[in-house]
Amino acid sequence: MKPLRITLVVAVLLTIAVVAVKVALSGTPEVELPEMAATTPAPVAPAAPSAPPLAKPQPAAPQIAIPPLLTAPSEGSLPEDEGEHGEFTTATDMIKQKLFKREPKLAQFDYFREHVLLDSVSREGYHKLLMDKEMIAQTRDDLLHPKEPKDTPETNTKRLMQIDYLREGLSLKDHPDRAYLLDTVESIILEDSFTAQMDPKVKRSLAATKMELYEIFSSHDPARTLALTDKARGTRLEKMMEYFAESNQRRLAKERELSLQAQKSNPQP
Repeated sequence: MKPLRITLVVAVLLTIAVVAVKVALSGTPEVELPEMAATTPAPVAPAAPSAPPLAKPQPAAPQIAIPPLLTAPSEGSLPEDEGEHGEFTTATDMIKQKLFKREPKLAQFDYFREHVLLDSVSREGYHKLLMDKEMIAQTRDDLLHPKEPKDTPETNTKRLMQIDYLREGLSLKDHPDRAYLLDTVESIILEDSFTAQMDPKVKRSLAATKMELYEIFSSHDPARTLALTDKARGTRLEKMMEYFAESNQRRLAKERELSLQAQKSNPQP
């Protein structure tokens, strides 16, 4: 009986094992999923960069005051200015820079005059410039007949340089055309070139030119200078010449007085 029971148990176990294998081989039943419409994923906007943390405001550094002589001229004070200028460049230097572009001979004159110690070649060039009859004639015309309707720093700079040009010419020893130069200066003093259309400031500059040339003329030919008043009799310049003569006499008297005072203060041994 016992062997029969064992046989039955084994048979039952085999049957269970066969059923288990069949179930495992059959797999999981497929489940049909519903169809989903294809969708495009929405673009994701990039995250805005986070703002940096606010820095603590620092106290402003104290401003260093610039000495007036080192400050540049205010913008627009010198129109049409070109180039860079040094910290000690004056307004006159800048005016000359523009003037010399149109007046190369005045530029030469200014160069020679500024260089005191000239070599023999430069000195010869300077003397040749002072004897230039064309420049002397042009100077006469410019001083008597101002081309600009208004008096400006540039016209005054040019006028004063031209007066200096005539002064230097008369001071040149052995000037071959000294008589011509004296005649030129005298004609500038005596010629009445004032017009009704002239700006009052231009008229004053022209009168100042005549007066300064009168004093220069006086230092080179005193007797001829005294005769200028008589030559102007009956003209519009008569009163002007009388004023020049009186003013010049006062100037000469003052110079003599100062010279005597200097001699007394510093007696010769």
